[in-house]
Amino acid sequence: TEFYVPGSILRVELDTSHPIAKGMPKESIAWAENSPVFEIKSDPLAQARVRIIARYPQTADPRLSGWLLGGERIKGKAALVEVGLGKGRIYLFGFRPQYRGQSLATYPLFFNALAQTGRN
Repeated sequence: TEFYVPGSILRVELDTSHPIAKGMPKESIAWAENSPVFEIKSDPLAQARVRIIARYPQTADPRLSGWLLGGERIKGKAALVEVGLGKGRIYLFGFRPQYRGQSLATYPLFFNALAQTGRN
């Protein structure tokens, strides 16, 4: 009753200095359908291990098209993160990067993540 996104196009802001977002615009879109949103803990250990690659805009309405109940709850929250784990890293997508035609905006993130696999 406080947050629901049954299938909508949401705005995201990208950290284009990260290899996953290389060559992408700073502002893009992503398909969200019952998707998770990530909130990074404020302790230094967590912040040292996590890098936000995409986040929902802090000041703008995240909804571009579709239905979003409680959009203010995700403002500024992470939509795509890289988490260090031992010698490796995990990419957590809070949206569907391979979903239908919307993928044109998010396929590069997905393929760049695959290309980073195995790199130090």
